[in-house]
Amino acid sequence: MIRSALALILLVSLSFSISLLTPFEAEIGNGDSIDLGTIGPGQTVLIEINPIVTTGGIHGIGGTYDTAEAQGLPSGWASKESKLYQNPLHVTLTADPDAPEGNYTAQMVVIDEFNGEQLGNITFDVNVEITHDVMDFNVTPESLEVGPNQPARFSITIANKGSTSDVFQVSALGSKRWEFKKPVFVPAQSSKTITYEIVGEEEETYYTTISVVSLASNNIASEKNVTLFIKPSLIGDYVATNNGVLVFPIFQAPIYAIAGLLSNLLG
Repeated sequence: MIRSALALILLVSLSFSISLLTPFEAEIGNGDSIDLGTIGPGQTVLIEINPIVTTGGIHGIGGTYDTAEAQGLPSGWASKESKLYQNPLHVTLTADPDAPEGNYTAQMVVIDEFNGEQLGNITFDVNVEITHDVMDFNVTPESLEVGPNQPARFSITIANKGSTSDVFQVSALGSKRWEFKKPVFVPAQSSKTITYEIVGEEEETYYTTISVVSLASNNIASEKNVTLFIKPSLIGDYVATNNGVLVFPIFQAPIYAIAGLLSNLLG
């Protein structure tokens, strides 16, 4: 009889759920399975759990879980367990940087240390899909013609299609005068645009390769070629008057003043 009562108490203590806060909100019970979404190889997904429950435990009014950790990780994966008594509990899962595309599963264990509050541990599965197609980027325009000493501006837009944030290294190669590197943080399911600017002094054609690589894995990468034509033109000279003082005979000053005004109207 006593044994049956203890078994009933244990069953009741394990019948409640805990609250998942990140990457989305959900109530999770022991033995459940949840999908964390799509990430790229090498990327890290954060799991946040509310340690406080209001049912079960010693007096049936809940308690606080002490820590959480990931177990049964796929080969090459890494994790970081939560700190003891952290609120909320933070656990990270980092995919193998060379992970092939596919579906992967690990176990999360939320722990009542030494079963001190008689909450029992809660174990549930987390499923993650790995794909290399978690980033898109675009450069506009792909080619541009400007006059000497005019700034040529290319807009670089990075779209993060995955379920976790990432930092992407943007670089431009091709001419040492305009080599460029910049890390860009892009939150999950969002995009960010930066500007790459070139100013040439002589008539010439420049070829530049813009590349975007995830700092999590070289397997998340793409590149595009852009072309800059520097050619003198009357309109280009007009526009250049807005970028600084030109050296010209004083009798031409009124003409260049009008040119600057026209360039503003044309722009």
